[in-house]
Amino acid sequence: MADADVVKGSLSVDGKSLALMGCVAGHVDHVFAEVVTVSGKLRFEDQALYWNPDPAAGVRGDRLDCEKLDRSWGGGNRLDGTSYFRGTLAFRCKLGSAPVIGELTIDCGNITPSERAQLDGNRKELLDKQGVGSGSAGAGSDR
Repeated sequence: MADADVVKGSLSVDGKSLALMGCVAGHVDHVFAEVVTVSGKLRFEDQALYWNPDPAAGVRGDRLDCEKLDRSWGGGNRLDGTSYFRGTLAFRCKLGSAPVIGELTIDCGNITPSERAQLDGNRKELLDKQGVGSGSAGAGSDR
């Protein structure tokens, strides 16, 4: 049985705190995750963040200019064409002159126990290669 999607944390656009409604995992060339709010959606894809003011739009939106984008994530694609994503994002960005700031924990795509075990194994392997202890806050980071 797969685990239910979880998105928690904080997200504000132009000083307005937005309620997190849910998340969507998908893929184009690579896995991406979208955090949906009533005011739009934030998309993490190809090591960048994008904002679209239309939460129902099928496109990623405008790329944000980020002075800080800390990320730690993993994900994959299934044979049926669906995707899953697990990770954290901490960012301070701008869309034009509007600040976009957040700290998010995302567990999206109804990750199965076997997929979760694979993600955990990938994280451990990366930590071992980096020579980082398993208690590191930077675990699994792609920065």
